[in-house]
Amino acid sequence: MLGRNAKKRFYLLFVACILLFSAFIIYKNTARRGGPLDVITSKVVNPISYLYFEDLEKLSTGQAISEELREKLNKQLSTPYIVNSVSSQIRHASLKNPYLRIAQWNIASGGRVDVIKQIFLDPKEFYNKYKQKVEKTLTSDLKKEIELLSTNDIIFLNEVDIGLPRTNYANIAKEISRSLGYNYAFATEFIELGPIVHKQKIHKSVYLGLHGNAILSKFPIVSAEVLSLPECYDWFGEELKFRSPLEHVRVASAKTVFEQRILTEVRRGTRNALIAKIKLPNNEFVTIVSTHLEDRCFPSGRLKQMQVLLTKLRNITGLLVIGGDFNTSTTDTAPTSFRKEIIKRLKDPNFIARQAAFAAIPGLPIASGVGTVIVSKLLQYKDPTYPSIPVIFPNNERPLFLYMEDFRFADGEMFDFGGDPNRSFGKAGYLSNSNERVSKGFEQTFEFTEPRFIAYFKLDWFFVKPYKGRFKPYNGQTLKVLNESYPEKISDHNPITVDISL
Repeated sequence: MLGRNAKKRFYLLFVACILLFSAFIIYKNTARRGGPLDVITSKVVNPISYLYFEDLEKLSTGQAISEELREKLNKQLSTPYIVNSVSSQIRHASLKNPYLRIAQWNIASGGRVDVIKQIFLDPKEFYNKYKQKVEKTLTSDLKKEIELLSTNDIIFLNEVDIGLPRTNYANIAKEISRSLGYNYAFATEFIELGPIVHKQKIHKSVYLGLHGNAILSKFPIVSAEVLSLPECYDWFGEELKFRSPLEHVRVASAKTVFEQRILTEVRRGTRNALIAKIKLPNNEFVTIVSTHLEDRCFPSGRLKQMQVLLTKLRNITGLLVIGGDFNTSTTDTAPTSFRKEIIKRLKDPNFIARQAAFAAIPGLPIASGVGTVIVSKLLQYKDPTYPSIPVIFPNNERPLFLYMEDFRFADGEMFDFGGDPNRSFGKAGYLSNSNERVSKGFEQTFEFTEPRFIAYFKLDWFFVKPYKGRFKPYNGQTLKVLNESYPEKISDHNPITVDISL
């Protein structure tokens, strides 16, 4: 029989053996993954939605909402949803390349998310499946573009659905991040209420109605915040208004001429920017900003949104990258009316000047107005940065680019607007280090189904702020062949990529 002290010593020895054995198992497992810091984490910050379906029903009525519901709505629109499910050290123990590769894509809600996932899950299979859909002379371009997109380190996404019937109630950000094995952050831009307002068939238990911006990263997302941008269009009140006869003509014309449908989108919210701090394996931090500027306002509204955003970012030090759909179409897509068109012209000094200059010649003011619109559109063909010529060929989008080009951060740095031949993928020139230029302007990132020559636009952009001579952008490309390899395109926007030297 063992004495009391002997039993106690035996018990302690037994426990010690168990602890040592457990420590050995943990060590063996972590050693395979590259070290004891390589621990898979699963950190989810905040619930994905603060709103229940009955809240969404109340928000869709147009009646006054309670203070409690308003607080929940504001919380939803101002709180990022963060999922860090993968540690950077597990799959990527170090930065394998001397650059960061970043992609930006407006994925049109994520309606073709399965196709997007296939690009990341099996790039070779995607190429073999869709190379027949492109011209033979473009198959090598398709292969290169697939590699570019599938080897990104960070990806910005615009127009991302979570819990909506049009995308089978899926969490699109989660679906794509899983296919990459990445972490992600999501910011709700709008609460989509159209299906409720129009009394569509809805599965209430899974309807969340979230639509917004996302950032996917192979590295940990240390923090994120949402910045609401100034509202220049009321997506709820204006979309419910009666459509004027002129608007019906515009809608019919868009469908007939460009095969483009103009839909009402009843929603609560406003455009925003998702600002994330990401930690690289070398312990450096980078600031990544995914934003989506308003299309249903004029360029002056987008300029104001950018001014608010850059004021927020002024004190950021180190590498800063802004990417997103800037909707730089030089106009707005909001519903119109005769009254609105008259007021718009009366507020346009270029229009007033043309009328005054040509008033003495019958018919010339009208002809000059039509000619100005046509020539201006031709000049803006894929290049909203072209110099503005007041009265004759004005470019109202130009001030946005001038503001960004002149903006100086607190650390003394500025955005790289350069165009070096050895850093540009296409034609060198203004902004070509980070965005692909072609012979006339930029490679378009958006076009109507039936372009009719002038309906091409460069809407999606990268703006990169280097730091102390480091983090310079290069190789900016538009992946048009990849997007168009799928029948009727994967999205109505082409993805873009840029490399940033480390």
